[in-house]
Amino acid sequence: MASSRVPVHPSQETDDQQKLRFQVELEFVQCLANPNYLNFLAQRNYFKDQSFVNYLKYLQYWKEAKYAKYLKYPQCLHFLELLQYEHFRKELVNLQCAKFIEDQQLLHWQHYQRKRMALLQAQADLATSQQQQQQQQTGAGGTVGLGGTGGQSGAGAVGPGCPVSSQPPQTGTVQTPTQPSLNTQSSSLQQVQQVIKKEM
Repeated sequence: MASSRVPVHPSQETDDQQKLRFQVELEFVQCLANPNYLNFLAQRNYFKDQSFVNYLKYLQYWKEAKYAKYLKYPQCLHFLELLQYEHFRKELVNLQCAKFIEDQQLLHWQHYQRKRMALLQAQADLATSQQQQQQQQTGAGGTVGLGGTGGQSGAGAVGPGCPVSSQPPQTGTVQTPTQPSLNTQSSSLQQVQQVIKKEM
């Protein structure tokens, strides 16, 4: 295998074939973000097939920035890394293991959402405080230096660099990101099997 982890194909692919292979591999690698799909693969002994394991090694090129930018479910890269270890692949046969991973994923998303809202609120409070201080300084400076007219023009003025909005966006209830559907995953698996057979 080449150092860039992208295999060299014996036959020259056409543009349409390269586009199809890109779409198939993009769809399949994102299916790995679903722990239940990983359990499905493990129970059907896909992880015991050395050709399939080699294919998982090949898919690591998706970690490169020029490919990763197309991923809608970037957590799939973490699972792709874990799948390089045999003991992790063996543990996925256990349904309870897959359920535990799924629960941890949901907890991570919920924690991230709460943490993000707290950071946005802190930034909004800081922006409001800075805006009020600059308004007070502008008003006081106008009254002393320009007399009555300066005080009038300086009142309520907002200096350059002050944030326009001091309120965080309202996101409502926490929404859990959805995983690729099982039909999509099954279709991807069939296409991946065809790709592996061609490369063998």
